Amino acid sequence: MTNKSSRRKFISTAVILTAGSSTMAETLSMKTKNNKIAHQVYFWLNNPEDRQKLIAGVKTLEKIKSVRQIHIGIVAATEKRTVIDISYGVSLLVFFDDLAGELSYQTDPIHLDFVKNYSSLWNKVVIYDSEMV
Repeated sequence: MTNKSSRRKFISTAVILTAGSSTMAETLSMKTKNNKIAHQVYFWLNNPEDRQKLIAGVKTLEKIKSVRQIHIGIVAATEKRTVIDISYGVSLLVFFDDLAGELSYQTDPIHLDFVKNYSSLWNKVVIYDSEMV
């Protein structure tokens, strides 16, 4: 009887562990496929006087359906240190639910119009796309 009891206990434990492992693997897989995306853009202006015009243009990107949050900024008056880049004119930080949302943003007519109508204001753009962990 103890043999049957040990065998049943072993089988039920194995079943529970297998179910738990597959659920955990599925959860981890979902996280890596659906992590939020941060899209960071830095603009260097041709003319510093055009900063407000560019900011107005950047604000039009808020209307894109896949945009979850948007933050527009200018260089902060923080302590000057060698590791801080203060050479840009305007920054943009956009959050998306996933990679599909970021891809949708890139091809959205509002984004395409923004690039077409405002790209003459900058001479350099640097973009950092990050997957949130």
